[in-house]
Amino acid sequence: MPRLAQALAKMDSYVRDQQIFSAGAKLLLCVSGGADSVALLLLISRLRSLRRLTLLAVHVDHQLRGAESAADAELVKQLCQDLSVPLIIRKVRLEAGGDLENRARQKRFQVFEEVLEAYRFDLIVTAHHRQDQTETMLLNLFRGAGLSGLAGIRPRSGNVAHPLLCFDKEELTALLEEQKIPWREDASNADQGFKRNWIRHTLLPLVATELNPRIASSLGEQAAIFAGAEELILQRVKSLARKVTLEQLPERITLSIPALRRCTRLEQYYLLKEHICALSGSGRDFFSRNFEDILGLLASEGSKQIQLGRGLIARKVYAELSLELEREAVPVPEPVLITEDRARAVWGDHRFTFKLLKVLPPRREQDDSNVYLDADKLNWPLTIRSRRPGDRFMPLGMDALVKLKDFFINAKVGKYERDFVPVLDDGEKIIWIAGQRLDARAALDKDSARFLHISVENLKARPLRAASRKKTGDENE
Repeated sequence: MPRLAQALAKMDSYVRDQQIFSAGAKLLLCVSGGADSVALLLLISRLRSLRRLTLLAVHVDHQLRGAESAADAELVKQLCQDLSVPLIIRKVRLEAGGDLENRARQKRFQVFEEVLEAYRFDLIVTAHHRQDQTETMLLNLFRGAGLSGLAGIRPRSGNVAHPLLCFDKEELTALLEEQKIPWREDASNADQGFKRNWIRHTLLPLVATELNPRIASSLGEQAAIFAGAEELILQRVKSLARKVTLEQLPERITLSIPALRRCTRLEQYYLLKEHICALSGSGRDFFSRNFEDILGLLASEGSKQIQLGRGLIARKVYAELSLELEREAVPVPEPVLITEDRARAVWGDHRFTFKLLKVLPPRREQDDSNVYLDADKLNWPLTIRSRRPGDRFMPLGMDALVKLKDFFINAKVGKYERDFVPVLDDGEKIIWIAGQRLDARAALDKDSARFLHISVENLKARPLRAASRKKTGDENE
């Protein structure tokens, strides 16, 4: 059987077995002009009629190698014409600086994503093969990416497909030689200043000579095992997440620390990884050092927070762990003066309403956000402000002053939230810690004749839905 027919049958079988794409799919092919991507272009173009595929090739010209880059683009253009595959060529420029390899990859995928969305295609298809899989697994192992990293490149990950993972590079170059199809060699592929190239040209030949001549095939088989093992773990973690997660919002996820501590170390790792990657939108944003840093945070005393990088923070407040997208520092609101005739006021994220009454409603609701005070016990004007050093008040139900700091600690108000809790005072005393506790000195008694009704609403509060409803934590466990 000719090599092309064998390769087509092999790829078609792999695509079906791994459910990479179905008949009728619209595929965006990433074609650099190198041997791997040219082989991808050839094979997918021949598979097109068998699987009723719609194809579009994209070539990204980084303009880093002058005439060489232009020659790459010209070759891709000619090959696409010969194979009747539409082509888009995009020129990009990279700013000077380090980490060129990674930044170039990110720029390419940014272009691929833009084209995919603009033309409403289904999948981005790349030409990664077994040797790429091996290099990726080793890079991930060395940087501590865990089981997910050892699973390497998946046959399909989101909207990115890799139908050539079943091929060795030698098979692909032999196919092109048989078909007399040219390709371009990028001189930078020999530059061992790039980590992947050092693994390719130095480490892997040494391993193949000294340890295992089938290293690429062996690691490719292991990748599939690791991927299967991780899938089992993720199913377990999905079940655990319902018990551990108290609240899940686009910008913040809150976990019960007691429930998290009951999980095994491996379960903790994957729970944190899944949540952090969900916040950041990338599966690349969690490493072993992040996990160890969070464990250290959980073991620390009091309320603390740490930076996780990439705009993420982890914050421990009593029995809760919050994973959050970092926001710009919010200034503490300025004090607001309330005169007797003022009916409404906004302080920070809180909106207040004030109503003087001569008669109490027969049915009145009184809770932490809705209070009735004795108007004759107040001195006007009132002030809405943040806490101050030395603040004391007399919580309703007590007959002695307590430090506001101690009250916040006992009420488990996180130290990062305390500056934003509204404090109402009348110039002589605190009358209400809004949303928390009324001061006994302003409370109604049997002699009260005039009344002040105050209510407060948090403007940032969201309606609770099933997917984001905050549950009660396990503080007593």
